[in-house]
Amino acid sequence: MADDLDFDAVEQLLDNAERAANADFEDERRKKRRSRTRSRSARRGRSRSRSREARRLEKEREMEEKRRQEEEEERRRQIEDATRGDRTVMIVCLHHKADERDVYEFFSKNAGKVRDVQIIRDARTGRSKGLAYVEFYLQEATLKALALSGQPIKGQAVRVQPSQAEKNRAAQAAKASIHYTAPRETPLRLYVGGLTDSLANISEEELKKLFSPFGEIEFIDLHRDPYTNKCKGFAFVQFKNASEAREAMTAMNGFQLAGKELKVGIATSDMQLGEGGQGPNLAIGENLHEDASTMGPNAQPGMLKDANDRLALMQKLQRDPTQGYGPGVPSNIITLHGMFNPSQVNLAADPEFFNDIHADVEQECRKYGAVIQVFADQGSSKGDVWVKFGDATSAANCQRALDRRWFAGQQIIAEFSTEAAWAGVVR
Repeated sequence: MADDLDFDAVEQLLDNAERAANADFEDERRKKRRSRTRSRSARRGRSRSRSREARRLEKEREMEEKRRQEEEEERRRQIEDATRGDRTVMIVCLHHKADERDVYEFFSKNAGKVRDVQIIRDARTGRSKGLAYVEFYLQEATLKALALSGQPIKGQAVRVQPSQAEKNRAAQAAKASIHYTAPRETPLRLYVGGLTDSLANISEEELKKLFSPFGEIEFIDLHRDPYTNKCKGFAFVQFKNASEAREAMTAMNGFQLAGKELKVGIATSDMQLGEGGQGPNLAIGENLHEDASTMGPNAQPGMLKDANDRLALMQKLQRDPTQGYGPGVPSNIITLHGMFNPSQVNLAADPEFFNDIHADVEQECRKYGAVIQVFADQGSSKGDVWVKFGDATSAANCQRALDRRWFAGQQIIAEFSTEAAWAGVVR
């Protein structure tokens, strides 16, 4: 029986069984490896997913914090913009040599911490126009600054006045609410008294220019003497809106014009011409005050846009009619009135004042032609500087360019003159 066994076949069967067992074992090992690999991959996937989620949440927190900071910055900016006008004053009649450092040091020392100084300069020459804005960090400092009006900066007294922030904000609010129709206001008529002596020749147009910055005027009733055609001393100005009329009354009552003090109040229906031609009795509200400051860039066409325009009108009204200011007959000689304020010249503090005026005028006038001579009349009560050109054409070009220009806070009036007048003044 044993001889019949095929040992090779048995061995082959054993080998096959062993290989099968090994194959099963390898299959099991591969399955376990795949399982462990899938498990590790799943864990890595979950880890990456958690990392991505963490990064996403962190990014969202960063964006939220950035938005919060931007919103906070915007709120601070809006608050700052809303109060900037209340923390700003306007400086008038500033010395033409005073720079930002001079203004900064003066107000820092006497009023409070200054945030910004802006001097208004001529776009062509870069010279100061005698106007500046000073912004403080604290609103309390503006009250101290206003009390400094009349104090000198670089030897010249300045005028300090509010920046008219309320009016500017009102104009901006009006633009923002363009789709909102406000209730219609009723007209209100004002009485304007004190139009005598130097103001007796005032015209309706000049009155309109004086009052129109406050609002739309429906009509002006200027009472004149039928024989002399001069003003009887009073007029009526009717505004379209009562609120604007009250604003004009508050600002213009007591306003000094051509040496006269205006009396402005609400006109009543029973006002009659008083005895002696003095005009009707006037009941004026309490707490009226003078305010000759600017209206800002929101003034309507045909109105006085700023303090310069109002000062120009005042200067026009204050001219001595016997002097006949005006361009005159063209010649090669011009006189520049208002180049300096004699009452504010301090040669002890600024001994080179007139030399500087002479140099500035000569430099400017040479732009228009050959200049023979420049003479600053130190004894002039009008701040006159005389200029003789080589020909009348150059003088005419200069007269047109400089007339009504501003210099050191004053408006220049340029007129032609004669050889006889020149010889009587120039030394």
